[in-house]
Amino acid sequence: MDIKYLKILILTFLVLCLAGISGAEAGNEFSENEEFSNWAEGGHYDTDYGANFMSEWWYQNGDMRLVSEDGEKRNLAFFIVVTHQESPTIFYDSELEMQFSNMATFYGLYPYGEPVAHNFTQTFFPRSDIENYIGFHLPYLDYTFPEGSRKIYGSSSEGYCLEYLYDNLQLDLVFKPRVEDTMDSAIEPVNFTTYERAYGKLEGTVVLDDKEYTVTQADGYFDHMIPYTTTLPVWEMEMHGWSWSELTTDNYQAILYTVRGLEDGYDNCTYRHLTLIDKNTGKVIAEYSGEELDIVETEWVDLDVKNVSVRRPGALNVMASGLQINVEAQSVVQFDAASYPEDHVGFIDFMAFQPCTASIEYEGDIEHGSAFYEYMITDWGAFVSSQ
Repeated sequence: MDIKYLKILILTFLVLCLAGISGAEAGNEFSENEEFSNWAEGGHYDTDYGANFMSEWWYQNGDMRLVSEDGEKRNLAFFIVVTHQESPTIFYDSELEMQFSNMATFYGLYPYGEPVAHNFTQTFFPRSDIENYIGFHLPYLDYTFPEGSRKIYGSSSEGYCLEYLYDNLQLDLVFKPRVEDTMDSAIEPVNFTTYERAYGKLEGTVVLDDKEYTVTQADGYFDHMIPYTTTLPVWEMEMHGWSWSELTTDNYQAILYTVRGLEDGYDNCTYRHLTLIDKNTGKVIAEYSGEELDIVETEWVDLDVKNVSVRRPGALNVMASGLQINVEAQSVVQFDAASYPEDHVGFIDFMAFQPCTASIEYEGDIEHGSAFYEYMITDWGAFVSSQ
């Protein structure tokens, strides 16, 4: 390992660990009488969890068939993420005596047969202004990114509206879930909960390169994930990383979450859970967790990201009783804007898409479809693995 890189990491770690918590501004405490839907839809404060550092993000993806007014047809897959982060320690400016909030947004585009595209944007502003952009403790989502025209709002019962304008991309879409809500949640190796609206349909329009297309057919997925830590400076320091995959075929929807602790490295995972949904009925037909799942990631690719040696898998195979899933990381976008040495401890994220040829075999029935496949490695996890 590069000694300069190691010194930067150690210094960053020490600064974060020794930082004071004075001057933190208290958010509104969450009432125990509030309905469950408030946790699933609207925004949250770090004080809701007694957290040193809290993140939350809302994620929407879609696999769309598009047609323009002149009859041109295109296939486009995408994902959009909007985020909110709070830390009474790291985001406090002692010179200004002011608490700050962080918001970020990023996307990936996968035009069939064309190069992928992506963007990452973030901003900081006074904590006192956060409620101008996010609705907190509400039974619906109301999120507006402070810069540009990017917003998402709605609920699982009424549908989520996505208005997203950036560069040559404009999305005006509505996602309507068609299955029952599901959830992933764990305490170790990281505190997190994910509220999932795992399958639904997208409607609306897309503008690409100044040309407008109407969505004629589109499968979509939506979730709201909240990781946090009560003991460490940032939640990324509690884990090596995670894998997530969402696979849609004609009749099935499969959602896989695995989380790797620091001791797991690239080879094992502490948390594993798979949900299989019948798209026709909207019901969960099978769930697997822990040792019920045999998860094998293969075709590893070795990479150097900002002088850090990391690995990512090129294929995912999942086996359980009566079930086998195969996914490949065919088109990949890479996000490392949160990674040091420029910033505090963050992560490197690889988000892949596979059109048409991913497979689910359930009780002897084999179907093919499209899959999103994420592999995330924390900076701290990469450092630990290199020792």
